[in-house]
Amino acid sequence: MMNGTLIGNRYEIVETIGTGGMAIVYKAKCLILNRYVALKVLRPEFREDKEFLARFKAEAQSAGSLSHPNIVSIYDVGQEDDLDYIVMEYVEGVTLKQYIEAKGVIPWREAVDYAGQICSGLDHAHKKGIIHKDIKPHNILITREGTLKITDFGIAKVISSSTITTGNATMGSVHYFSPEQARGGYMDYKTDIYSLGVVLYEMVTGKLPFQGDSAIAIAMQHIEKEAESPSVLNPEVPKSLENVIDRAMRKEQALRYDSVVQMLVDLKKVYLGGAVDYSDLTMGATTVTPVVKENGPEGNKEVTRQGSQREREMNMPEELFIARGKEPGKKKDILPIISGILVGLVLVVGGFFLGNYLLNNVGSSKIEVPDLVGKTIEEAENLLENSNIEIVIEKEEKSDKVEKDKIISQSPAAGKMVKDDSEIKVVISLGMGEFPMPDLVNYKDIEAENILREKDLMFKIVHEPSTIIPKGYVVRQIPDAGVYIDGATSVTLYVSTGTIEVPKLTGMTLEEAKLAIEDAGLIVGQIVEASSAKEKGTVIGQSIPAGTKMAEETTVDLKVSSGPAKPSEAPSTAPSTAPSATPSTAPTQAPTRTPAPITVISPNAG
Repeated sequence: MMNGTLIGNRYEIVETIGTGGMAIVYKAKCLILNRYVALKVLRPEFREDKEFLARFKAEAQSAGSLSHPNIVSIYDVGQEDDLDYIVMEYVEGVTLKQYIEAKGVIPWREAVDYAGQICSGLDHAHKKGIIHKDIKPHNILITREGTLKITDFGIAKVISSSTITTGNATMGSVHYFSPEQARGGYMDYKTDIYSLGVVLYEMVTGKLPFQGDSAIAIAMQHIEKEAESPSVLNPEVPKSLENVIDRAMRKEQALRYDSVVQMLVDLKKVYLGGAVDYSDLTMGATTVTPVVKENGPEGNKEVTRQGSQREREMNMPEELFIARGKEPGKKKDILPIISGILVGLVLVVGGFFLGNYLLNNVGSSKIEVPDLVGKTIEEAENLLENSNIEIVIEKEEKSDKVEKDKIISQSPAAGKMVKDDSEIKVVISLGMGEFPMPDLVNYKDIEAENILREKDLMFKIVHEPSTIIPKGYVVRQIPDAGVYIDGATSVTLYVSTGTIEVPKLTGMTLEEAKLAIEDAGLIVGQIVEASSAKEKGTVIGQSIPAGTKMAEETTVDLKVSSGPAKPSEAPSTAPSTAPSATPSTAPTQAPTRTPAPITVISPNAG
């Protein structure tokens, strides 16, 4: 398409900025709003292909319903003559893939930040019922400010009870495939979590977890092979981050994170240097996983998420199965085996429940489970302090009904009788919101403001003194860092006015001292007169020593000479409460006036 071409009587093509398998992306100028946009045009050869056309329109429908700082916005969808196009937000920057190739290895803290941003964007999409299905660094854009934006929802799909891959097993990039995509099996939100785990693996190691001579060879590794530990390739990767990647890339969907929010919570722990331990999820362990019931037009059917090698082969797309030199299995050949397994399973399960019953009912003390819902962990532990019951946090999730850090649900439920040494699993509320409030404390005020603007957040600046934080830097913030917020949240930043060196005031006249205090950004406090050999009106003492670093608007009290004492005036025997040369730590109290040649005004050391 020639530069200068006008599309939809509104978008003027400026240049080509990218090409993909089914579309070409142009930089264009919107003549109505006078802004640059990205114009994604379906390739002409696919115009008659109903599948590609449907997929192209699905992208517009999927991404068009999303509005999030970490997702590329869709502005418009149009059709003109033989062109189908989508108008998108124009992002100045590079893809995450280009960035990885340029850097080789991304420092782990930076990679954790990037993964957290991707989690935030995916969480928004998942809340809308949309799984991306093609998360890879090629589809992640990095702005010049370091904000990541997810794009290309071309094969995204609204999640339903029948979200299963079909014929085209190579849809998306095979290097970032989830095992269920490679098998042609059931997909859910955890499919995106697996792909994000691969992206995070690549960021911190500079390498992909699986390589092969063909797409089929790589797909099979996703199904069968365990990736090499990231710390082997990059010793700088902490164990906690390695555990996060390990859990995200579990081949069994049931063992992955339950949600991207749960993964985001662990990423924050990693970033702050906390421990993340999943030693209970043994690599490569044989696991009995749930069966997903599906209600579709054909009635109820069961889809196993992950099973034995033989089961995986039975569920594998035919082209992958044949490529391994085997013929698709026939169900009638395995019926005797299945029957034997079922009989054995019944015996094992029966024995388990019998043993469990005996263990729980013979010679054991029981306790009634209290109601922990709506309580904090500390409050729950106090309720159980006289028992040996342990509270286990099963997961954390957002809630618009339960306050942050309080228990949403528990298992076993309240009122149940359990052994005194049992566990109670609880779900903790992360509060409301779509993404965590960034930590802006110690940021320069301008930097903090830019971060808030990028997230389209309203904010106000309040200046306050600080003897610790330098002038112009954020002292504190509301809401606190990590609290989940949304676009309607108003943020308050408290910015330091810095510290001020108290000037030397002794020897000055009272008027000179007042001017010096005000010029320094301090406040004139109590003024106390006392007889002195110094000329009347001369400052002979100050409540805060000269050179002391104090916050702006700190009060400085003064002691001023009233001149030499008259011979007829007896010296006062009452203790003076006038300010000394050092700040008083005693609490301020109303003075007791006594007849004396000293005029006393109660000091306020500020």
